[in-house]
Amino acid sequence: MVNIEVGVQTMTSYPDTLALAEWAESEGLAALAVADHYLTGTDTTYALDQIVVLGAVAARTERIQLSTLVSPITFRHPAVMLKSAVTLDEISGGRFTLGIGTGWMEEEHERFGFDLPPLDERFERLTEALEYIEAARDDDGQGFAGRHYRLASGPVPEPRGDGLRLVVGGSGPRRTPALAGRFADEYNAFPGPHPFGPRIEAARASAREAGRDADHLAISAAFPLVMGEDRADAAARIEAVAARRGVDVDRVRTRYGEMGIPVGTVDEVLTAVEAMAADGVERVYFQVAFDPLEDIRHSIDLLRRHGLSASG
Repeated sequence: MVNIEVGVQTMTSYPDTLALAEWAESEGLAALAVADHYLTGTDTTYALDQIVVLGAVAARTERIQLSTLVSPITFRHPAVMLKSAVTLDEISGGRFTLGIGTGWMEEEHERFGFDLPPLDERFERLTEALEYIEAARDDDGQGFAGRHYRLASGPVPEPRGDGLRLVVGGSGPRRTPALAGRFADEYNAFPGPHPFGPRIEAARASAREAGRDADHLAISAAFPLVMGEDRADAAARIEAVAARRGVDVDRVRTRYGEMGIPVGTVDEVLTAVEAMAADGVERVYFQVAFDPLEDIRHSIDLLRRHGLSASG
């Protein structure tokens, strides 16, 4: 039995997102996250502002945790990001977690005219954004002055989301874990060439260095759920992913392999999840952005039958 919290991550229409959230809540899953993008990598896939979608979902659900994984700092000023977050937290009754990252998708930045600075500057902006959000919720009202963002001193505006949780997510081995440990309640990592164990330890070490309780830093991972009952079924599902994206099957296989995404039979995916749990991952978010709810139900049920304790 693999004991790990399970969430789902999506990016689709409001009716489909609500249906997924209501199903996940009824099944006792831990969380529903949305991918905060304005494009999905294709010209034909439906794309809404997912923060607005999540607000509507928050008003129609009761227990499931809600989050963004993750909102690019390139899209919104930290004040806008924080105000949206505290609004969502109020609508949801304290169930929202704000996810923040550097941003990465070149095409959506180019298409909509968002600046996508070099990675070093994006990390500088992410650091300042986290410092800004911390200052905006601090009782001393000292404000914040950085290179990119400024918050005037004065009384802290209400509501400030005293219980609002933060998640910092990314795939890098050093800077993302360090920022998560210093500022966040949750560190979200993506599979890749860098093992989970050292990245998790780096995040906890950063928390200790910042004088925080490292044991209270939640650890999660997110990756696409591409899985079949047997090898033939798994191959068919990979072909379906390739067809949706309009690319060659071999390209999908190669890309997933390079990114360390577990793909294959239910037993192979479950073995990969078990290894993540052994490294310290406490929650997995299965990315099911464009899958029909019927397929998602089937996959989660299959994992449970094979030994996954998909709890919330």
